[in-house]
Amino acid sequence: MPVTPKTTTAPTGVLSRMGMSARRWASSFISPSKEIKESDTFLYGAGSTTVAALLGTGKRTARSRQAIYEKWSGMEADAVVSTALLMLVTSALGGHETSGDLVFVEKTPAATKDKRMGAIVDEISSDLTPLFNRVAFQMAYTGAVFGDAYARIYANSTGVVDLYADEMVRPPLVQPFERGSRTVGYAVYTGPRNFQKLDVSQLARMKMPRTQWVPQHGVIEKSLRLAMTEDDIDQLPVMPAMVGGSLIYNAEEAYDSLTSTLLGLVSQRWKNSLDHRIVGIQLENTTLEQREIFTASVVDMFKTVKATIAEAIKNGQPVAESITSILPMWNDKQLINLTTPDKSGAQTISIDDVMLHARMLSGAIGVDLSMLGFADQLSGGLGDGGFFRVSAQAAERARIIRVALAEFFNQVVDVHTLRRYGVVFSPKERPWAINFYGSISALEAEKQRTKADSMNSGALLVQAMQAMKDIGANKEIMAEFLAKTMMLDEDQAKLFATIVDAKPPDGADEGSFGGARNGLV
Repeated sequence: MPVTPKTTTAPTGVLSRMGMSARRWASSFISPSKEIKESDTFLYGAGSTTVAALLGTGKRTARSRQAIYEKWSGMEADAVVSTALLMLVTSALGGHETSGDLVFVEKTPAATKDKRMGAIVDEISSDLTPLFNRVAFQMAYTGAVFGDAYARIYANSTGVVDLYADEMVRPPLVQPFERGSRTVGYAVYTGPRNFQKLDVSQLARMKMPRTQWVPQHGVIEKSLRLAMTEDDIDQLPVMPAMVGGSLIYNAEEAYDSLTSTLLGLVSQRWKNSLDHRIVGIQLENTTLEQREIFTASVVDMFKTVKATIAEAIKNGQPVAESITSILPMWNDKQLINLTTPDKSGAQTISIDDVMLHARMLSGAIGVDLSMLGFADQLSGGLGDGGFFRVSAQAAERARIIRVALAEFFNQVVDVHTLRRYGVVFSPKERPWAINFYGSISALEAEKQRTKADSMNSGALLVQAMQAMKDIGANKEIMAEFLAKTMMLDEDQAKLFATIVDAKPPDGADEGSFGGARNGLV
């Protein structure tokens, strides 16, 4: 006989006491999605306003939602930006050396002691870990680019069975709706009607922290409906979420500067590759009509050369042949300056200009340029530990990705337990914990280096105190020495100075901190 999967549709026993019931959870998270209106998705972000406090001023002016995402999509395709983001995501996720697993669902200490809770976590881990490992990298990268990432949840009575995180749920096609800071539903611009309403049991959201405000249209309309004096979150209106959280937003200006500089440098070099020769022909005895024809040909000549240069720049190919033009002349009159482009190599835009903007771009994202294939940038300054020092800065951004990704996984697990067990655990009662493979190596290396430096400093301090005690320093002298010379705090110096009056252990020499002095009895 086929074995029927063990499922629980209603919470019973300990589950009903620990978790939130399906009906109660649905009233808070699923029911509000019914308030989403198609008109809201077009209203918010479509208008214009002049409120500088909300929309920014100067270079940071308000843009539409699609204009912001279009800009970030273009930046995502850039080699420097994509490589920097891939490094952040790789630092955040790591990977097991044999299985390649990135994410692990593990038991909390409380669940380890409770067999029933432990069995639930084992089932959750068995069912969801393969799904999490399949979408983790994709979700983390998309979230780093757009500030949000989404996955369509497919579930049945046994729980979540699949996650879809591909092109149909990319952030430009999804408008999340929030009640306060709680995501309660989505409007998706795909499907037969180009508009579909989904709730949080159908779509999960990875939301990066909104550390920077992105000026955008729609915030005024949102502010007019937002009840800031309302204390009950369930009474707040359901409103569209604003764009934000991207790790590349503050790199937009540096990206534009780098793109412009590269374009200028490449254009100059293609232009300098052009060999344009001008040959003069004497037209002294020609008719007026012939002269007009030849004069018109001069205009066509320069237009042709200009078009050739433009085509070379557009195709990224230098001009490999010489261009010869005929210049008409009569009565020994001719142009004075007949020169070809300078072949000396002098340029108004240099490699140094490009490298400056490349450093600014990578630094804005949080990854030093030396970690993106420019290892020569590390020479002379950071020493042998330069790679770890630089990568440790990137690891701080990677930790942000981990936090957002862990919350996304918890959302999926909530839907899984809702369908399989009929309950949703509150964050403080969850018997599972989302862990990633190992720790970020750069942070660990920096931590070990700091620990080693502290231990060495302590050892030197003990040696100095031993030397001072050996020469007969009293408590006052010891305290003054530790505070002024060794740069300790006054309270700490006074505490350490009491070692002078401490009695040595039985059998130990009085001149040492607890061991017999070498060579003395």
